[in-house]
Amino acid sequence: MPSTKFSASRALVVVLVMAVVAVLGVAIASYRDAGSGAATPHMAAKTGQAEQRAAWADRQKYVAMGSSFASGPSSNKRGPNNCGRSDDNYPNRVSDALGMRLVDVTCASSTSSDILTPSKRYKKPAQLDAVTSDTRLVTITTGGNDVGYIGRLSVQSCAHMAAMGKRPLRCNSEKLPSPTPVPADFFDVTRQLNKIVHAVHKRAPRAKVVIVDYLPVATLADMSCPELPLAPWQVLDTVTIGESLAAATARSAAATHTTLVKASQAGKEHTVCSSKPWLQGFPGHPPYHPTTAGKKGVAQLILNKLR
Repeated sequence: MPSTKFSASRALVVVLVMAVVAVLGVAIASYRDAGSGAATPHMAAKTGQAEQRAAWADRQKYVAMGSSFASGPSSNKRGPNNCGRSDDNYPNRVSDALGMRLVDVTCASSTSSDILTPSKRYKKPAQLDAVTSDTRLVTITTGGNDVGYIGRLSVQSCAHMAAMGKRPLRCNSEKLPSPTPVPADFFDVTRQLNKIVHAVHKRAPRAKVVIVDYLPVATLADMSCPELPLAPWQVLDTVTIGESLAAATARSAAATHTTLVKASQAGKEHTVCSSKPWLQGFPGHPPYHPTTAGKKGVAQLILNKLR
């Protein structure tokens, strides 16, 4: 019997020792896992976020500059950035397709001067400041506000509807349109674009620069439709201004050897009076600005040039 008791006691001691060793082993393993960063759910999430940030930083930089035809406002409100930038504008679509890191400084109502120098009206830095030596792609859509293209057209449409007894929301029929732009105004657009392209190359010698001109509101075939409330002579005036703006842009692209995306040509099949418009009609939100289809269409034109 004594030997039996001794054996039982000895077995109990062995079991206890094994249990202590097992507990210590688990503790040591847990400590090592924590120290090595092996993964708790929280730590895995933080690691994933860090990897995403690193991957984003590794993407090539793309800077988009220009006016509302680039910023692509989705409503009459200018939004928190006071520039009317939408998440589906052509810069976002292009950057997503190319996997680039977008810096979008486009701004509704901006002129070519706002690209070169700080905007006093909206208290914004020069859009050009976004271009740095690591920039690899720059798109530019500007000049329309320099000649009062869409603003003038909207005022004319408002007055025309008021004369017909209709008063759309945000339509000030007493406002006068800006003067008709003259040839010198369009040559100024060319000179400004030349300055912008040269300034971009100086800041980012390895950047690919693409000038994107404006979608046309109308053609001479669009003399009458509900979305274009204008007198025939006003439609002719609108077409002339649009074509003159496209020519000014083309002159700059040729002089600076810059890639030109001719939205002004492709958009002739998608005017406000067409069955598949790329621009909103009047009154729109905002009027005479790219629709979702228009943003997608221009983005594809740019991608076709780049690929």
